[in-house]
Amino acid sequence: MADAVEREVFGYPPDATGLNDALTGFYERRYGFGPNPESVFAIPDVVRGLKLAIEHFTKPGSAIIVPLPAYPPFIELPKVTGRQAIYIDAHEYDLKEIEKAFADGAGSLLFCNPHNPLGTVFSEEYIRELTDIAAKYDARIIADEIHAPLVYEGTHVVAAGVSENAANTCITITATSKAWNTAGLKCAQIFFSGEADVKAWKNLSDITRDGVSILGLIAAETVYNEGEEFLDESIQILKDNRDFAAAELEKLGVKVYAPDSTYLMWLDFAGTKIEEAPSKILREEGKVMLNDGAAFGGFTTCARLNFACSRETLEEGLRRIASVL
Repeated sequence: MADAVEREVFGYPPDATGLNDALTGFYERRYGFGPNPESVFAIPDVVRGLKLAIEHFTKPGSAIIVPLPAYPPFIELPKVTGRQAIYIDAHEYDLKEIEKAFADGAGSLLFCNPHNPLGTVFSEEYIRELTDIAAKYDARIIADEIHAPLVYEGTHVVAAGVSENAANTCITITATSKAWNTAGLKCAQIFFSGEADVKAWKNLSDITRDGVSILGLIAAETVYNEGEEFLDESIQILKDNRDFAAAELEKLGVKVYAPDSTYLMWLDFAGTKIEEAPSKILREEGKVMLNDGAAFGGFTTCARLNFACSRETLEEGLRRIASVL
């Protein structure tokens, strides 16, 4: 990055072959499955990739299954793509409920794995069953794997790699932006496992896909190739922060969903004196900022805590929460 800036490399991005190879290598080392580099494509960000996947790779006009609570842009995507949403409970991710939605005409599922905001990490067995159901109804699993590098125990399961049905139904979108804090550099990646999907993507207009930053491309390639030591150190720090925050918040009577991945903790303040508007009250009275649970699908007693910070900052934030409760 520093070298690129020093050389004033600020033009249009070159061919992304280096990034494609870097992502594939990282996936193979970390997860035991790597996509064909020729099926990997750079895009500006994950949300753009989700939108393009819906618009160009699902049945026209078909509904989208959205598990709640959900990352707020997931809730907006059906609206901006002119689709209906079928909501299911993300706490359960019930396969019978998902199959019913597909049987009723849903064309895709927004599959955030690991899940934001609950931090759920899905097993190979579950994903196999899920993708078998999707294949049965000729539906798509649009897999957002942006938090995949941040799994605390075990290994992330790449949805597209579990079976032939998974390969044919999954569209995978990821980025370095969460694990290495590169979101502002605008470079995510989308990859496919089916030749027809690769061909369809290549046939899209460059205008549709454009917007990748050259610095983002350089950063992504670099961290996939050289960023695992930093990642391992970060995971240990985040795990310690997670355990500390969960223990302190449970003492305060807050229901804690301690994540198996991500640096985000879903909190339910139901039964506490601030249950009516926890994030608003904590911001106004405690001067501590949490994401409002209402934005994740109407969870008004909930809030989301980001614990990707120093222990000193985390301790101060928890102290302020305690002072309000």
